[in-house]
Amino acid sequence: MANSTLASSSGDIRRGNRLYKQEKFSEAADSYNQALKQSPDSDIAHFNLGDALYKKGQYKKAIDAFTKALSTDNKTLEAKAIYNLANSKYKLGAQAADSDLNSAINMYREALAYYKRAIEMKEGDKDAKFNHELVEKKLKVLLNRQKNQQQNQDKNNNKGQDKKDKQDSGQSQEKSDRQKEEEKQQAGQQKKQGTEGKEAGAKEDKGKPASKDEEKGTQPSVARKDDAEGMTPEEARMLLDAYGQEGTIDDKHENRGQSGEVLKDW
Repeated sequence: MANSTLASSSGDIRRGNRLYKQEKFSEAADSYNQALKQSPDSDIAHFNLGDALYKKGQYKKAIDAFTKALSTDNKTLEAKAIYNLANSKYKLGAQAADSDLNSAINMYREALAYYKRAIEMKEGDKDAKFNHELVEKKLKVLLNRQKNQQQNQDKNNNKGQDKKDKQDSGQSQEKSDRQKEEEKQQAGQQKKQGTEGKEAGAKEDKGKPASKDEEKGTQPSVARKDDAEGMTPEEARMLLDAYGQEGTIDDKHENRGQSGEVLKDW
Protein backbone atom coordinates (compact mmCIF):
# COMPACT_ATOMS: atom_id res chain seq x y z
CA MET A 1 0.00 0.00 0.00
CA ALA A 2 2.86 2.32 0.82
CA ASN A 3 4.54 1.62 -2.50
CA SER A 4 1.26 2.27 -4.30
CA THR A 5 0.87 5.62 -2.54
CA LEU A 6 4.46 6.57 -3.33
CA ALA A 7 3.98 5.63 -6.97
CA SER A 8 0.80 7.70 -7.15
CA SER A 9 2.54 10.66 -5.55
CA SER A 10 5.49 10.38 -7.94
CA GLY A 11 3.07 10.23 -10.87
CA ASP A 12 1.38 13.45 -9.71
CA ILE A 13 4.77 15.13 -9.39
CA ARG A 14 5.84 14.07 -12.92
CA ARG A 15 2.54 15.31 -14.32
CA GLY A 16 2.98 18.57 -12.46
CA ASN A 17 6.49 18.96 -13.89
CA ARG A 18 5.18 18.52 -17.45
CA LEU A 19 2.53 21.16 -16.85
CA TYR A 20 5.11 23.46 -15.26
CA LYS A 21 7.34 23.25 -18.37
CA GLN A 22 4.28 24.18 -20.45
CA GLU A 23 3.89 27.21 -18.18
CA LYS A 24 0.55 25.94 -16.96
CA PHE A 25 1.39 26.89 -13.42
CA SER A 26 -2.08 26.63 -11.89
CA GLU A 27 -2.55 23.07 -13.23
CA ALA A 28 0.97 22.20 -12.10
CA ALA A 29 0.20 23.47 -8.59
CA ASP A 30 -2.93 21.32 -8.50
CA SER A 31 -0.87 18.20 -9.40
CA TYR A 32 1.73 18.97 -6.70
CA ASN A 33 -1.05 19.45 -4.13
CA GLN A 34 -2.51 16.08 -5.20
CA ALA A 35 0.91 14.52 -4.63
CA LEU A 36 1.03 16.04 -1.15
CA LYS A 37 -2.31 14.44 -0.28
CA GLN A 38 -0.63 11.08 -0.91
CA SER A 39 2.73 12.06 0.65
CA PRO A 40 2.34 15.07 2.98
CA ASP A 41 6.05 15.05 3.88
CA SER A 42 7.38 14.99 0.31
CA ASP A 43 10.12 17.60 0.20
CA ILE A 44 10.15 17.52 -3.63
CA ALA A 45 6.39 18.09 -3.86
CA HIS A 46 6.63 21.05 -1.45
CA PHE A 47 9.57 22.53 -3.35
CA ASN A 48 7.92 22.16 -6.78
CA LEU A 49 4.67 23.54 -5.43
CA GLY A 50 6.60 26.55 -4.20
CA ASP A 51 8.05 27.04 -7.71
CA ALA A 52 4.60 26.93 -9.32
CA LEU A 53 3.13 29.35 -6.79
CA TYR A 54 6.11 31.68 -7.25
CA LYS A 55 5.46 31.75 -11.00
CA LYS A 56 1.84 32.63 -10.26
CA GLY A 57 2.93 35.54 -8.10
CA GLN A 58 1.48 34.00 -4.95
CA TYR A 59 4.57 34.73 -2.90
CA LYS A 60 3.11 34.19 0.56
CA LYS A 61 1.96 30.67 -0.34
CA ALA A 62 5.29 30.04 -2.10
CA ILE A 63 7.14 31.01 1.09
CA ASP A 64 5.06 28.52 3.05
CA ALA A 65 5.82 25.72 0.54
CA PHE A 66 9.57 26.46 0.37
CA THR A 67 9.73 26.62 4.17
CA LYS A 68 8.23 23.13 4.43
CA ALA A 69 10.77 21.88 1.86
CA LEU A 70 13.57 22.89 4.26
CA SER A 71 12.88 19.75 6.29
CA THR A 72 14.68 17.76 3.56
CA ASP A 73 17.92 15.83 4.20
CA ASN A 74 19.07 16.74 0.70
CA LYS A 75 21.48 19.66 1.14
CA THR A 76 21.28 20.62 -2.52
CA LEU A 77 17.50 20.85 -2.35
CA GLU A 78 17.76 22.76 0.93
CA ALA A 79 20.08 25.32 -0.63
CA LYS A 80 17.70 25.79 -3.55
CA ALA A 81 14.74 26.19 -1.19
CA ILE A 82 16.63 28.82 0.80
CA TYR A 83 17.52 30.71 -2.38
CA ASN A 84 13.92 30.66 -3.57
CA LEU A 85 12.72 31.73 -0.14
CA ALA A 86 14.94 34.78 -0.48
CA ASN A 87 13.50 35.52 -3.93
CA SER A 88 9.95 35.15 -2.63
CA LYS A 89 10.64 37.45 0.33
CA TYR A 90 12.06 40.05 -2.01
CA LYS A 91 9.11 39.83 -4.40
CA LEU A 92 6.66 40.13 -1.54
CA GLY A 93 8.51 43.18 -0.30
CA ALA A 94 8.50 44.76 -3.76
CA GLN A 95 4.73 44.36 -3.91
CA ALA A 96 4.32 46.22 -0.65
CA ALA A 97 6.84 49.01 -1.34
CA ASP A 98 4.21 51.56 -2.36
CA SER A 99 1.51 50.64 0.14
CA ASP A 100 3.27 49.39 3.26
CA LEU A 101 6.81 50.70 3.49
CA ASN A 102 7.61 49.13 6.85
CA SER A 103 6.46 45.68 5.67
CA ALA A 104 8.55 46.04 2.48
CA ILE A 105 11.64 46.93 4.50
CA ASN A 106 11.15 43.91 6.75
CA MET A 107 10.73 41.58 3.74
CA TYR A 108 13.91 42.94 2.12
CA ARG A 109 15.84 42.36 5.32
CA GLU A 110 14.55 38.78 5.57
CA ALA A 111 15.45 38.22 1.90
CA LEU A 112 19.00 39.39 2.58
CA ALA A 113 19.29 36.94 5.48
CA TYR A 114 18.20 34.04 3.25
CA TYR A 115 20.57 35.09 0.43
CA LYS A 116 23.38 35.10 2.97
CA ARG A 117 22.46 31.56 4.05
CA ALA A 118 22.36 30.44 0.42
CA ILE A 119 25.83 31.88 -0.15
CA GLU A 120 27.13 30.12 2.96
CA MET A 121 25.66 26.77 1.84
CA LYS A 122 26.93 27.10 -1.72
CA GLU A 123 30.13 29.09 -1.76
CA GLY A 124 30.60 31.02 -4.95
CA ASP A 125 26.88 31.14 -5.73
CA LYS A 126 26.99 34.08 -8.12
CA ASP A 127 23.22 34.32 -8.40
CA ALA A 128 22.75 34.60 -4.64
CA LYS A 129 25.58 37.16 -4.39
CA PHE A 130 24.14 39.21 -7.23
CA ASN A 131 20.69 39.25 -5.70
CA HIS A 132 22.06 40.04 -2.27
CA GLU A 133 23.81 43.14 -3.61
CA LEU A 134 20.72 44.09 -5.59
CA VAL A 135 18.37 43.88 -2.61
CA GLU A 136 20.84 45.78 -0.43
CA LYS A 137 20.62 48.69 -2.86
CA LYS A 138 16.85 48.51 -2.96
CA LEU A 139 16.70 48.40 0.82
CA LYS A 140 18.75 51.59 1.05
CA VAL A 141 16.27 53.28 -1.27
CA LEU A 142 13.37 52.28 0.94
CA LEU A 143 15.17 53.33 4.10
CA ASN A 144 15.82 56.76 2.60
CA ARG A 145 12.17 57.02 1.63
CA GLN A 146 11.17 56.05 5.15
CA LYS A 147 13.48 58.69 6.57
CA ASN A 148 12.06 61.38 4.29
CA GLN A 149 8.51 60.42 5.19
CA GLN A 150 9.35 60.66 8.88
CA GLN A 151 10.96 64.06 8.39
CA ASN A 152 7.92 65.30 6.47
CA GLN A 153 5.63 63.98 9.17
CA ASP A 154 7.67 65.69 11.87
CA LYS A 155 7.63 68.89 9.82
CA ASN A 156 3.86 68.78 9.46
CA ASN A 157 3.49 68.10 13.16
CA ASN A 158 5.67 71.13 13.92
CA LYS A 159 3.59 73.28 11.58
CA GLY A 160 0.47 72.21 13.40
CA GLN A 161 2.03 73.07 16.75
CA ASP A 162 3.22 76.45 15.44
CA LYS A 163 -0.30 77.20 14.25
CA LYS A 164 -1.69 76.33 17.65
CA ASP A 165 0.96 78.48 19.35
CA LYS A 166 0.04 81.40 17.11
CA GLN A 167 -3.62 80.97 17.94
CA ASP A 168 -2.83 80.85 21.63
CA SER A 169 -0.60 83.89 21.26
CA GLY A 170 -3.35 85.76 19.40
CA GLN A 171 -5.82 84.96 22.13
CA SER A 172 -3.33 86.13 24.74
CA GLN A 173 -2.71 89.36 22.81
CA GLU A 174 -6.43 89.95 22.49
CA LYS A 175 -6.84 89.45 26.22
CA SER A 176 -3.90 91.79 26.91
CA ASP A 177 -5.29 94.48 24.62
CA ARG A 178 -8.67 94.20 26.31
CA GLN A 179 -7.04 94.52 29.71
CA LYS A 180 -5.12 97.58 28.57
CA GLU A 181 -8.30 99.20 27.35
CA GLU A 182 -10.06 98.48 30.62
CA GLU A 183 -7.17 99.94 32.60
CA LYS A 184 -7.08 102.96 30.32
CA GLN A 185 -10.76 103.56 30.91
CA GLN A 186 -10.27 103.13 34.64
CA ALA A 187 -7.42 105.66 34.61
CA GLY A 188 -9.59 108.09 32.70
CA GLN A 189 -12.34 107.77 35.24
CA GLN A 190 -9.95 108.33 38.11
CA LYS A 191 -8.50 111.37 36.39
CA LYS A 192 -11.96 112.75 35.80
CA GLN A 193 -12.85 112.23 39.43
CA GLY A 194 -9.65 114.04 40.43
CA THR A 195 -10.47 117.01 38.23
CA GLU A 196 -13.95 117.21 39.63
CA GLY A 197 -12.48 117.12 43.12
CA LYS A 198 -10.18 120.04 42.33
CA GLU A 199 -13.05 122.10 40.98
CA ALA A 200 -15.13 121.35 44.04
CA GLY A 201 -12.30 122.37 46.32
CA ALA A 202 -11.76 125.58 44.43
CA LYS A 203 -15.38 126.54 44.79
CA GLU A 204 -15.31 125.97 48.53
CA ASP A 205 -12.20 128.10 48.92
CA LYS A 206 -13.69 130.94 46.90
CA GLY A 207 -14.97 133.62 49.17
CA LYS A 208 -12.84 132.60 52.14
CA PRO A 209 -10.32 135.04 53.61
CA ALA A 210 -6.91 134.75 52.05
CA SER A 211 -4.22 133.07 54.08
CA LYS A 212 -1.05 134.85 55.04
CA ASP A 213 0.87 133.00 52.36
CA GLU A 214 -1.58 134.08 49.73
CA GLU A 215 -1.44 137.68 50.88
CA LYS A 216 2.29 137.68 50.55
CA GLY A 217 2.05 136.10 47.09
CA THR A 218 4.08 133.09 48.09
CA GLN A 219 3.44 129.48 46.78
CA PRO A 220 1.74 126.99 49.07
CA SER A 221 3.94 124.25 50.50
CA VAL A 222 3.76 120.72 49.04
CA ALA A 223 1.24 118.59 50.83
CA ARG A 224 2.65 115.81 52.97
CA LYS A 225 1.04 112.62 54.17
CA ASP A 226 0.71 113.99 57.66
CA ASP A 227 -1.30 116.87 56.23
CA ALA A 228 -4.10 114.36 55.78
CA GLU A 229 -4.22 113.48 59.45
CA GLY A 230 -7.45 114.44 61.08
CA MET A 231 -9.35 114.53 57.79
CA THR A 232 -12.06 112.26 56.55
CA PRO A 233 -10.95 109.78 53.81
CA GLU A 234 -12.79 111.88 51.22
CA GLU A 235 -11.09 115.05 52.33
CA ALA A 236 -7.70 113.41 52.31
CA ARG A 237 -8.23 112.09 48.77
CA MET A 238 -9.35 115.47 47.55
CA LEU A 239 -6.30 117.08 49.07
CA LEU A 240 -3.89 114.65 47.41
CA ASP A 241 -5.71 115.02 44.10
CA ALA A 242 -5.45 118.74 44.33
CA TYR A 243 -1.67 118.58 44.62
CA GLY A 244 -1.19 116.07 41.78
CA GLN A 245 -0.40 113.11 44.05
CA GLU A 246 -2.61 110.68 42.07
CA GLY A 247 -0.90 107.31 41.52
CA THR A 248 0.08 106.11 38.02
CA ILE A 249 -1.09 102.84 36.38
CA ASP A 250 1.53 100.51 34.86
CA ASP A 251 -0.07 99.35 31.62
CA LYS A 252 2.95 97.38 30.29
CA HIS A 253 2.18 93.75 29.45
CA GLU A 254 4.46 91.03 28.08
CA ASN A 255 3.29 89.24 24.90
CA ARG A 256 4.85 85.79 24.63
CA GLY A 257 4.73 84.47 22.02
CA GLN A 258 17.35 50.67 -7.20
CA SER A 259 21.54 47.06 -12.67
CA GLY A 260 18.83 45.60 -14.02
CA GLU A 261 16.79 43.28 -11.97
CA VAL A 262 17.69 39.55 -12.27
CA LEU A 263 16.13 37.28 -9.69
CA LYS A 264 16.60 33.67 -10.74
CA ASP A 265 14.59 30.71 -9.57
CA TRP A 266 15.31 27.05 -10.10
